[in-house]
Amino acid sequence: MSSVPLSQAGDAPEDDLTAFLDEVVHYDDAVEEALAEIFGSEDVLDDPGFNAVEHINTLFPTEHSLSNLDDTIGSLKKKLRVLDQDIQTGIRLQSRHGVEGRQALTTAQGGMQELMQRISSIGEKALASEKMVKEITRDIKSLDLAKRNLTTSITTLNHLHMLVGGVDALQTMIEARAYSDAANLLGAAVNVLEHFDGYKDVPQIRELTSQIASIKRTAGSQIKMEFRAVYHSAEPDFSEHRRDMLQEACCVLDVLEPDVRDSILDWFVDLQLRDYPRTFAVSGDQAWLDKVDRRFAWFKRMVANYLEHSHTLFPQAWRVPEKLALRFCEMTQSQLKKLINERREEIDVKLLLFAVQKTTQFELWLASKFRPPAGQDEDDDSEEESDDEDELPDGEADEIRLKYLRHRKERERQARREAKGLTGTAPKKKAPKPSQFVNAISHVYESCLDIYVAAQADNLSTMLDQFSKDFKSSLIFPEDDGNQDEGAQVLPSSGDMFIFFRNSMVQCSALSNEQPLFDLHNVFKTTLSSYAANVLKGNLPKASSLAQLLMKEAEIRLTPQEIYLVCSILNTADYCQNTTTQLEEKFTEKLAERYQDKVDMKEEQDAFNDIITTCTQVLVRALESHCEPALAIMIKTRWDSFEEVGDTSPYVSQIGKHITATVPLIRTYFGASNRKYFTNFGLKFVNSFGPRVVASLKKCKHVSTIGAEQLLLDMQMIRMVLMELPSIGSVTARRAPAHYSKLVTEHMAKAEMILKVMMSPFEPPELYVQDYVKLVGDEDGLPGFQKLLDMRGLKKSEQQPLIAAYKAQMKPDEHAPAADKKSKKEGAPKRNINLRKLESLMKRFPMKSSSSNA
Repeated sequence: MSSVPLSQAGDAPEDDLTAFLDEVVHYDDAVEEALAEIFGSEDVLDDPGFNAVEHINTLFPTEHSLSNLDDTIGSLKKKLRVLDQDIQTGIRLQSRHGVEGRQALTTAQGGMQELMQRISSIGEKALASEKMVKEITRDIKSLDLAKRNLTTSITTLNHLHMLVGGVDALQTMIEARAYSDAANLLGAAVNVLEHFDGYKDVPQIRELTSQIASIKRTAGSQIKMEFRAVYHSAEPDFSEHRRDMLQEACCVLDVLEPDVRDSILDWFVDLQLRDYPRTFAVSGDQAWLDKVDRRFAWFKRMVANYLEHSHTLFPQAWRVPEKLALRFCEMTQSQLKKLINERREEIDVKLLLFAVQKTTQFELWLASKFRPPAGQDEDDDSEEESDDEDELPDGEADEIRLKYLRHRKERERQARREAKGLTGTAPKKKAPKPSQFVNAISHVYESCLDIYVAAQADNLSTMLDQFSKDFKSSLIFPEDDGNQDEGAQVLPSSGDMFIFFRNSMVQCSALSNEQPLFDLHNVFKTTLSSYAANVLKGNLPKASSLAQLLMKEAEIRLTPQEIYLVCSILNTADYCQNTTTQLEEKFTEKLAERYQDKVDMKEEQDAFNDIITTCTQVLVRALESHCEPALAIMIKTRWDSFEEVGDTSPYVSQIGKHITATVPLIRTYFGASNRKYFTNFGLKFVNSFGPRVVASLKKCKHVSTIGAEQLLLDMQMIRMVLMELPSIGSVTARRAPAHYSKLVTEHMAKAEMILKVMMSPFEPPELYVQDYVKLVGDEDGLPGFQKLLDMRGLKKSEQQPLIAAYKAQMKPDEHAPAADKKSKKEGAPKRNINLRKLESLMKRFPMKSSSSNA
């Protein structure tokens, strides 16, 4: 890796040889890495960390190996000569390549200079071409500018000529009442005048503008006088004026400022409604709410008179009948408000509903007659423009007027967009707005809605009393033919109640979404609570003492009709609970925002849920009551008299018979849509009946080993009956839910463990106690253990060793030897071997017993 041959290093002094080698051979780490990457070598002499001493020791590890010293030195010298030759060859090649590189660089530099000269020449030619083009187009630009100026001047002069001639003609036409031609020419003149907006400082233009404004004022005043001359009263008098002249005058009003037209329309509307305040004066007999429909009849007659005499006079785009209706609604609303404030004590709910009904019907009639077009904000003007186009006759002047109208409408639309911040953007399509006539008059009744709410509360209270009286008669029981396949009906009274709710909400929300509607919400809450307590819960079988009966575990025996009644009440409570949720959502949707957070019907939903729970408990207790006589038979049976295990006991068949007769009815009456309640019924029944079976088992006396084996077989059969309960009598075979099966196994396993312990031998007492603790547990303590011994019929003297062993087993013994604890643990499985006899005994009967019981 040295750049100097080692042979030259030999000329240096021997003392400096090591330093010389270090200086020549060692490079920076980065250089070493680059050399290793380019000239990869595995030779130890090329290693940057080469150590000569270690290498020599490697070559000559022993003195005997020094015999090869000459060969090694010769080999190294040969490597040095080869390395020197490689270095010399590399230097010669580098020298020759350097000369060639300099020649190539010189050639490239010459090419670049020649290229720069060419680029410079092209740039000079481009500048010259650009200068030539500018000189050529200079005259063209001057001519083009002159052409534009000349065209503008000619156009302006033509407009000025048209404007001067039009002003003189307009004055003549207005004086001659030639309104048709005047409308066309006035529109054209106004349109032309807009082209002179930048020349208003010119005296002649300012004078023409003033003349056109004066013509407009004169035309407006003259047309007003024409209308006043024709309309002395609501009906026009055309004896001295032509109808078509007023129609043409309306065309002039379309060209004038909108406020001129609006002032004439306001005068005309007031004229048509002039007799209305006198006819229905507040102090008159016709004004009271019981005759509110006469107001609306008067308006319809007035509109009919307008359509007969004046409808063709005004353009359709003016919507004169709609303006008449709006002004009529404002006047009616003002009069009714004053009346209600003065005579509020005379208003009852019947009168209020009559007035609301008639008023709402009239508003709907107006809304249907004057339906607003979709997107009215942007489309009204285009509709007016379309109407104007339909009314225009053919002719050149008409085209000018049409152009002016379009231009003006476009400017008005643009101004509205700018006011709304929509400049430069297309207007968004909006949903059709509700008619302006909806609630235009009827909202005056909002102050009287407290009367309506109070009346609805009274009506609902009366309705609930009637529901309670007619409860039995409204319930249709199924025929007792065994073919019942439909669920118990929801009580019709619940549907009637919610229909009443809906109608009342619609009526009230149409007038107000504020406090009256919220008060109605509170009335509905009270009604729902009363319905749940008085109609549903109050009609349950034995409802007056139901809670007390359940607490005392007294019997509840229900007939099939009473089971149907309970299921019907449960289904009704479920329907009411779901519909109450929807009712709450509707109130939240319709009420004003400040009332929405106050809407809460959770308490009423909980009341219906409590009724569902109560109905389920009644059905569970009823089925238990049917099964209790069978459990009483089990308790009274002499279990010490059994000599061998036989088929299942009669009491098990009775339990299966009652479950088979009752459960299908309950499943059917619940209905397919409420299967969740049937599942809940099964869980509650197992949770209640399972502990009763265990409690009844513990009441058995003098149970022998054979008797215990018989009882164990009976418990297995009861388990099978409970497992089949979800699908008993069902056409479709269904597997019991996993959590239901687990619950049955859990409860029945307790009874089976007790019987397995009873079949175990009493000797030795310690192992018996271990079996008891392992299978039954020590939750009941010593009394529970003594109860088990009493079931076996052991005498007190026979119980003493077992009780002593139990006390010793239960006493904390932390110092007991580990060997003793181990022997106790190993003793329990050894005792289980004694139960194999019972298991083999069980195999003799299960299938036969199951089929007979089913």
